[in-house]
Amino acid sequence: MNKCNIVKKNWEFQKILDTKKQVISKNLIIYFNKSDFFRVGISIPKQFANAVQRNHYKNQIRSILRNIDISKINYDTVIIARKGFFELDFNQKIKEINKLYERITDGK
Repeated sequence: MNKCNIVKKNWEFQKILDTKKQVISKNLIIYFNKSDFFRVGISIPKQFANAVQRNHYKNQIRSILRNIDISKINYDTVIIARKGFFELDFNQKIKEINKLYERITDGK
């Protein structure tokens, strides 16, 4: 994952969120939109953690995404963490994210 795979601008987030295509689990929501290549934006709500913790969780998610084979995922995605995500251990977070991206690529 490198710079061209990151969604940064607010209008880019809004464009993906406005499509209203999503996969939901107890701990994460992933909005997605068909694209030519994989891009991801990560959002941790302010009410759940302070700035240091939000950056820590974003870095964890980026680390997990680096280990996923993104060549077959041609979607713009926005990952939004829910409250339950913060109580999971790292291996459970990996399984959760992998499962949701499999659902996106399978079209479910």
